[in-house]
Amino acid sequence: MLNIEVNLPELSSEYPVTSENIRQFQEQGHILLRGVVSQVEIDAYRPNILKAMQRNLEENHAIEKLVKGNQENWIYINNLWSLDEITRRFILASRFGQIAAQLLGVDAVRLFRDQTYFKKPGGTDTPWHQDGYFMPLDTDKIITMWLPLVDVTPEMAPMSFVTGSHRGAKYLGTSTPQPEKMQEFAQSIIQRGYEITSYGSLGAGDVTFHSGWTLHSAPTNKSDRTREVLVIVYYADGARIAQPKQLDSQAPLPERFAEQMRQQTQNSCFPGLKPGDLAVTPMNPLIYRKNT
Repeated sequence: MLNIEVNLPELSSEYPVTSENIRQFQEQGHILLRGVVSQVEIDAYRPNILKAMQRNLEENHAIEKLVKGNQENWIYINNLWSLDEITRRFILASRFGQIAAQLLGVDAVRLFRDQTYFKKPGGTDTPWHQDGYFMPLDTDKIITMWLPLVDVTPEMAPMSFVTGSHRGAKYLGTSTPQPEKMQEFAQSIIQRGYEITSYGSLGAGDVTFHSGWTLHSAPTNKSDRTREVLVIVYYADGARIAQPKQLDSQAPLPERFAEQMRQQTQNSCFPGLKPGDLAVTPMNPLIYRKNT
């Protein structure tokens, strides 16, 4: 069905999530779903998404600047949905929220944030990390959708996931982005009994979902093309802002850095809220609620 006003697909039809999909996600902490967005839908929305991104290149979020450091050939824009009307229709699609809710096993999900993760040729490694460790919420019902707008080959830095690392919502460590440190960290994870999975080639509109506590990373883009990816993060409706961790000056640097990121994320994604408040602001629209 087309929206006559702007001639764009509505993205309101549901994607057929199976019980096996749900079992796999909940057991492994990640899943690849093919064809969540059709090529026709990608072709309809992608040109405007690229235009909106170009118009808002200066909107890079402070947290992403911390993570990015001095890396080159990355394009981060936070919450593009709030900066462009047509892009909003894509990012707030109920189809995506429906999948997220079903995989999490909840009735409703809200938007945490969206981000552009465009890696130009030579764009450097994304270090091993767990999103949930840096999020100021009192729930582990957090899920990230990784949606390529173009075909992604193994040379274009697809994601890798540590299977089962989400269980128990435990912090398993974070690497730095240097290739040798990435490899050392991966070897230490394997030695601890975990397996690392990469899905290889993805078509435009194929998506991966991973739990907020699943360890993941991505290598350098070794191709001659930009890896165009949108990341959309959801959480279970009803979550609250977590209490901050009380850290003194003797706390390890990674813990202090993580708490700094939680506080900055709280300020940007949940403006005006305090610990214990219901995690609902105009920046966190309800994306999907199961019909009961």
